[in-house]
Amino acid sequence: MLRFLALLLAALIAVPAFAQSVVQTDNVRAELVSDVATVKPGEPFWVGLHQTIRPKWHTYWKNPGESGLPTEITWTLPAGAKADAIVWPTPALFDIGGITNYGFKDEAMLLVRITPPADLTGPLKIAAEANWLVCEDVCIPEEGKFELTLASGAAATPAPPAVRTLFEAARRRVPMESPWPARYGVAKSGDPTLIIEAKGLKADTIRDVYFFPAEWGAVATMAKQTASVTAEGIRIPLRKGEAKTAMPERLAGTLVLTEKTADGTVKQAFDVSAKLDPAFVPAPVSLAGAASGEPLSLVQALLFALLGGLILNLMPCVFPVLAMKAAAFARLAGQGQSEMRRDGLAYTAGVLASFAAMAAIVVSIRASVGDVAWGFQFQSPVFSLLIAYLFFTVGLNLSGVFDVGGRLAGVGQGLVARGGTTGAFFTGVLAVIVATPCTAPFMAAALGFALSQPAPATVAVLLAMGLGLALPYLALSFTPALQRLMPRPGAWMDRLRQFLAFPMYASAVWMIWVLTQQTGSDGVLYALGGMILIAFAVWLLRLGGGASLGTWLRRGLAAAAVLLAFAATLKLEDGPATAASASGGQTSGVNFEGWERFSRARMAEAVAAGQPVFVDFTAAWCITCLVNERVALETPATKKAFEQAGVVKLKGDWTNRDDEITGVLKEVGRAGVPLYLFWAPGAAAPKILPQVLTEAMILSELSSIQQTKR
Repeated sequence: MLRFLALLLAALIAVPAFAQSVVQTDNVRAELVSDVATVKPGEPFWVGLHQTIRPKWHTYWKNPGESGLPTEITWTLPAGAKADAIVWPTPALFDIGGITNYGFKDEAMLLVRITPPADLTGPLKIAAEANWLVCEDVCIPEEGKFELTLASGAAATPAPPAVRTLFEAARRRVPMESPWPARYGVAKSGDPTLIIEAKGLKADTIRDVYFFPAEWGAVATMAKQTASVTAEGIRIPLRKGEAKTAMPERLAGTLVLTEKTADGTVKQAFDVSAKLDPAFVPAPVSLAGAASGEPLSLVQALLFALLGGLILNLMPCVFPVLAMKAAAFARLAGQGQSEMRRDGLAYTAGVLASFAAMAAIVVSIRASVGDVAWGFQFQSPVFSLLIAYLFFTVGLNLSGVFDVGGRLAGVGQGLVARGGTTGAFFTGVLAVIVATPCTAPFMAAALGFALSQPAPATVAVLLAMGLGLALPYLALSFTPALQRLMPRPGAWMDRLRQFLAFPMYASAVWMIWVLTQQTGSDGVLYALGGMILIAFAVWLLRLGGGASLGTWLRRGLAAAAVLLAFAATLKLEDGPATAASASGGQTSGVNFEGWERFSRARMAEAVAAGQPVFVDFTAAWCITCLVNERVALETPATKKAFEQAGVVKLKGDWTNRDDEITGVLKEVGRAGVPLYLFWAPGAAAPKILPQVLTEAMILSELSSIQQTKR
């Protein structure tokens, strides 16, 4: 028993040799740990401040970014001992309300190398005082005092396995020294561009490239960087920071990237030290000259909007709806002028009310969030699903599956096909909804003007566009001579009505396809399942009327089916494709074969090198864009001409919101896609091509390059 008590006492005395000093605050549990249990005099070893951070909270890196403070450690050591600087793990980026911070969430291990005195006798006592700032919605400064007492001996002995595992994990999070040389240059604007000479990298295997500057001031913190990867390496345009001093001789920081390898996707981090290269002066890409001519006046913008709205009637987006309304108008032939005029005015009122509502939404979003563009609502998967439902329901009505009136009067379905003033009004609403993915000639300049002006001008231009869209139908309803050209009513009207259901079904299919580009394959399940539920609800409501219990039960089931269909929208906003888009790994249905993904950095690089550059800004929901691709940009003749001219072809996908593309649209005075920019070799600014392209137009632009080469 005495021998056992002696062993137990020895064990208790030995515990402090590798004990962990722990401080628990409201938001962080901090431990000071050592990778050795026994130190050897004069031989360095490592300690670490391990922080376990409250969920959703974060602490800060050595460069905290636009706000925050880094963790600081003050050491108290015996004479002759030395503590090196903190070795920081790879940081993460936090964009909180537009404020960019660099730091850590969940946990962080700050490593410090300690060198004990060479003449150490007895235990080594280490004391540290640490303070850190931990933030979520609010920021709280916290602190802790730590002590470790480590025995000394002729040889160092390792810490327990659990502590060694902690250090091994921490060392894996420390960036490795970059194997590539790096340099940076400063443009005339003062903005630096970093070049990592990592030759041989393949652009399709590298993504999520980000440079964390090691010190605050020289380089601005940025929530989004536009790195480009070529065979020559990585190019990262940056912005000058707020420091008033000259740029440093060396720009230090941490380069983080994700690489796709044969063994899977690997995230890597490298410490970079880039030398200032005075001979490298990055040339900015000028987009100001792309906006041809003088800025529009309000009168010109109103005229362009009116003409653009007129031409919009010929675009493929709107045609099915207008054909449907034309058939309804033909049904009125032979009736009194008052009915026709009332029908035309109701349709115009629906169009103008929709454009007025859109203008109000645009103005409110611009006031609260910032820039907004034409067709922005189609970047929302929820909107895409709702429009798919609308097209499907209208198609069912045109097919004669249900009629408005009687039992369905309270359901609100099929309003666009309803006769009289109500039907005409809601046809105008539907025409505006389906028109927003399209842009027509004259529209782009007018919209670019409207979305950059004060609210009254924005409203006026959008209403002028609505008037242009409604004008042909309004003129028809008020002109007897034109009405006499309309065919007389007959049985063909019912057949035409049923035929027009198929363009609506096709539009619903198109919107489901767009939805899958935004949310991934789950979008098909939600959309088709919702359509089945809507069809089921219509079937229930057709079964019979009356005030019986069965009727109310069927109505309740129908309402539940419709609500369940709309509940699918709750699952869409965090879909996989949307998340991928936000992180740069967008998975859109836009065809990239033969094209490079657009980045401002790659565009600047190619233009600065004097290469011809063609940029196509497109979206999966833009019908005009898709038509242009098939008839002008992807024909065998244009592909061959692009190749022979040596054109750098860049494609920007705006299916989901992309701030970089939105910024370029704004710079050239445009409000939506399609947008086509073309730089001839050595051109200072691009030429903006029309929204509607032809093969001959593209070949004509490229032929000038080939003639110059000859």
